[in-house]
Amino acid sequence: MIGCKNICFKYGARLILDDISLQFGKGHLYGIIGPNGSGKTTLLKILNGILKAFSGEVYIDEININKLNPREIAKRIAVVSQSMPLNFDYSIKEIITMGRYAHVGRFSRESSEDKKIINDIMNHFSLKDLKNRSFNNLSAGEQQKVIIAKAIAQQSKILLFDEPTTHLDINYKVELMELLKKYVEDGLIVVIVLHDLNLATQYCDKIVLVKDGTIKAFGDIEDIITRENIKSVYDVDVLIKRNVFSNYIHITPLRTKSLYSLDFDEYVKEKRVHVIAGGGTGLEILPKLKHFEVSVGVVNELDDDYILSQQLEYTIISDPPFSPISESSSQTLKRTLNNV
Repeated sequence: MIGCKNICFKYGARLILDDISLQFGKGHLYGIIGPNGSGKTTLLKILNGILKAFSGEVYIDEININKLNPREIAKRIAVVSQSMPLNFDYSIKEIITMGRYAHVGRFSRESSEDKKIINDIMNHFSLKDLKNRSFNNLSAGEQQKVIIAKAIAQQSKILLFDEPTTHLDINYKVELMELLKKYVEDGLIVVIVLHDLNLATQYCDKIVLVKDGTIKAFGDIEDIITRENIKSVYDVDVLIKRNVFSNYIHITPLRTKSLYSLDFDEYVKEKRVHVIAGGGTGLEILPKLKHFEVSVGVVNELDDDYILSQQLEYTIISDPPFSPISESSSQTLKRTLNNV
């Protein structure tokens, strides 16, 4: 496992990480999310030994990382950054071979075992036919695939990824995340910093929610990805519901300006609105009314408008699915409309 205890880090007088304690073990894909500047990348650099903490400790299998030299760390941890700038024009095979540096002596060449590992990885990533191509002539997605293959060549048990899906097309994003899930199943520890919240909810098992250098929440997706937590960390209101097809949690941001400018006053907030909708006809207008006191109905309890109104915490007049409007709901509607 890999973890840290009471980590604090400063750039000059500025506190970047404040008393961070985390532990990552086998069996879960861990996602670290949070706003820009919240300390996510700094945390990853401290975990892999690139940066030294102002206070606290990082440990790998209960060994303090400060007691390990760079080669020993590389045997345990592989890192994939957002980008890998190269000043020289290496081939794909040469890049992947660099991943074996921790296992090859300073003045030695790759062994037959090293060569087999490199060939197996190129086959696994469908790169063998491209092995002599220039890295700099590849697309962003292809380059990222090569960089990940290089990290895998280290045969480390811990993989740390810093926003590897940035600038990637959706097909490469899905391919990468599916690959990371497989590595977790194979017994590796995978920790990934992500900006795409929906990608995190679809593929990660555990989430670390970071803001202003502190851990706001850490745990299972269902416990961490809540409307309240996202509002608190990102300062944006969202809808959170399960995708009917995939059953994964999906996050939809709500517009902050919707129908009105930011200078609307309390008079607007006190206005009441009643929406008569059904069959999803209210899905576009309902989020735009969140500054009003809103009631909705009559709608049935399986209707998309009913589900959305629940998430927006509106007052709902409803009846069971596939039933006519009841007398009770009809009277409630009349009273509601008289008060609008």
